[in-house]
Amino acid sequence: MDNTRLDDLTLVHDLGADTPLPTAADLDPVRQRLVAGITRQRTSRRRSRIALGGTTIGVAAAAAAVVAFSFVGGDPPAPSTATGQATAPPVTDPVRLLAAAAKTARAQTGQTPRPDQFVYTRTGDRETWFSVDGKHDSLMRRAGRDTPVPGCRGGVEAVVKGDDVVPGQFQPCEVRPAYRSDLPTTTEAMITYLADNASGEPGDINARGKDILGLATESMLPPATRAALYEAAAQIPGLTVIPSTQDGAGRPGVGITWTQPEGDPGSVGVVMVFDPTTHQFLGTNFDSMREPVIVDQPGQRP
Repeated sequence: MDNTRLDDLTLVHDLGADTPLPTAADLDPVRQRLVAGITRQRTSRRRSRIALGGTTIGVAAAAAAVVAFSFVGGDPPAPSTATGQATAPPVTDPVRLLAAAAKTARAQTGQTPRPDQFVYTRTGDRETWFSVDGKHDSLMRRAGRDTPVPGCRGGVEAVVKGDDVVPGQFQPCEVRPAYRSDLPTTTEAMITYLADNASGEPGDINARGKDILGLATESMLPPATRAALYEAAAQIPGLTVIPSTQDGAGRPGVGITWTQPEGDPGSVGVVMVFDPTTHQFLGTNFDSMREPVIVDQPGQRP
């Protein structure tokens, strides 16, 4: 890819508060790059998975409902106040919203945990303590019920049935680190990663949305990686902004939404909700996200 194609996204990184963010048309070349990656045939596809109650489920599938897209772009003119001065318009362009979210993410101070520590997250009534390196035994808790999540060591992990580890039984596994220091930190590299590790069939935009949401909700990402994820997400065609929405905890925000696919009335659209002022990711319309925290052992709260 010609490096000049990412000039607009590079510029976003250095924008000041008074500089307008780029529109979808400005970033069209990168969008074409992503769509090309979605539609090409792949020889292998991988998907992050977690064990829950003895059943293996996809992380991204657990994080998101079925996703589809219908594009709304462009910001409306700024409304005028009684004094005749223009007020800041709401963000209705998904590229602008995700670029602002990326800028916020990149400005945050990251922390580098030790391999033997755990990432604590709370989403609604669900708490998790996942191993930083994926090799230590982790824990999920919901409504006071604990479910062990065995670490993957030597290519195998303990078998869990119900809420208990089955003594002496093991199954093949892949290491699933909760802290994803292995992911790309640039937009172009993230687009390539998403294409090479996509779930679903070639051309399945819904699956791409699930992959992005899974990374955003199920992993602790370094600031540069989270920013790159939002910038890559902005290149998916057909995103829609909801100017006024709320997360699962009722916190107000502005959202990116995907409507239900045609012919599937049973599916429910997912909204990724961002703080309307800081543009920090709050969660979805189903769940609220709290900032992940590093702790020393499962069950420990910050």
